[in-house]
This record gives sequence, structure tokens and C-alpha cells, in this order.
Amino acid sequence: MKTLLTTLVVFAAASNVMAQEESATDLSRYELFEEGEAIITLADLQDVEDSYKAILADGNCVEAIPTIVEFYEAANRMASFIKRGNEPYYDASRDDKDAVNGNRSLLNELIVAENAFNNLLRQRNRAWVEEAKCLLTEGDREAGITRLYRALDYIGTSESELWEEARTLLWAELGLSVEGNQ
Repeated sequence: MKTLLTTLVVFAAASNVMAQEESATDLSRYELFEEGEAIITLADLQDVEDSYKAILADGNCVEAIPTIVEFYEAANRMASFIKRGNEPYYDASRDDKDAVNGNRSLLNELIVAENAFNNLLRQRNRAWVEEAKCLLTEGDREAGITRLYRALDYIGTSESELWEEARTLLWAELGLSVEGNQ
């Protein structure tokens, strides 16, 4: 019985090591793009944002919605890609982080990437609120409220103007007036 138990433990440990080795070399979990999908750059993303803003400025919400969605999906993806470059630092031990902190050039690169990541998330949040406004304007209250709800899940308190706009829109749709209660 003891031999069987020892054999099972050794087999389980060996299987775990083999699974880790296979998963480390298996790229299937890293399939980030659909076949034929273009890789966009930050400049491409800026063009999409400018495009949806121009369409909104012309007052055409119906036409703007697909471009808004294209923008926030791409911005979210781009933010994830940029953040991935900083992951080794985020996952590092305290001593390893201290070593990186001593390398001013590397630290500045990580800071630039972190700022780009945060800016993309703010732009994405703005696009979510713009989409919600369009949906509400077009009479799709359920979808508009859902988009505001999602946006408010991600808008930070540092985005005070966007936070105010999103919560005010949401509360107005619910019939809640907070004016005069301050």
C-alpha cells in the first residue's frame, strides 16, 4: 500500500512538471488575434478616436456608435498589451523591484508605459459614456443604462468630470434628482 501511495505521489508530481513545461511552450493560450486581423498602433487608435468624435460633432449618434465601439474595444486591447510589458515588474519581488528602481532609464520606460496604459483606460471610459449618451438619445434606455453602469464600474474618482457626467445621466434616467441637496 505504501509503495502504491509513493508511486501515485511521484506520478502526480511528474505529471505536474510535464504539464507546466507543456503550458510554458504552448502558444494556443496566447492567440491574441483573429486570422487576418490587423495589428493597430497608437496612431491608428488616435485616428479612430478622432473619427468617432468628428461624427459626434456632426450630431450623428447612430453613425458614431460602431466607431465608438471599435475605438473602445481597440483601446482596451491596446491598454492590455502595454500593461503586459510592465507585468514582470508588477510580479517582481521587493528586492527585484528595488533593483529596477535603481535603473533610472528602465524605470522611466515603465512609467511612460504605465501612463499610456492609464490614458487609454480614461479614453475608453470616455467612449463608454459617449456610447451611452448616444443610446439614450436614440431611445434605447436599457442599453444606455447598462453602458453607464459598466462605465461607472471603471471610472476612477480622479476622472471627476466624467464621473459626474456618467452618474448624472444614470440618475436622470432613473428619475433621481440630487440638485439642491448639497
